[in-house]
Amino acid sequence: MTLYAIDLGHGCDYDGGAIAIKKEEDFINSVGLLLIKRLMQLGHEVIACRPSKASSLNNSLQQRCDRANNAKADIFVSLHANCFNTKAYGTEVFAMSPRGEKIARDICREISLLGFFNRGVKSGSHLYVVKNTNMVAVLVEMCFIDSARDVALFDAKYMADAICLGLTGRLPVDEKVF
Repeated sequence: MTLYAIDLGHGCDYDGGAIAIKKEEDFINSVGLLLIKRLMQLGHEVIACRPSKASSLNNSLQQRCDRANNAKADIFVSLHANCFNTKAYGTEVFAMSPRGEKIARDICREISLLGFFNRGVKSGSHLYVVKNTNMVAVLVEMCFIDSARDVALFDAKYMADAICLGLTGRLPVDEKVF
């Protein structure tokens, strides 16, 4: 089975994430905990990468990468929600490697099936956690927390299911997407 390193983005000392119609950290936590549960139900191993304490933002990011690298994870997934100008909406996933780009496309496709606009796969070469992990890495911007449209569409269970499907192509047998 695959060892997933799941990073619930932000949520540590120096970085609580964006706050708009909703708090980014709340979105991340609600989806991330369900995603971890789904992956474990499918028999995968999961390591959580968010540190409980950090001396700086860079230290927080480095700790996340170190946890994944030290565990020799197969795939690193960092969960986030976008915030921009109240007019932008949709989902996008950042990756660097060809395999990461395929996973990113699969995640974007599954999230867009929930009704979110598919903003596509973007280069993650500028993102600390994508470029400093030793495995395939993706950073998922699930939706925009300052978009009334996206916030109305958001459901943590469906989002976790979509990301799980994008990663594995499966859901636990007792779970259904709709």
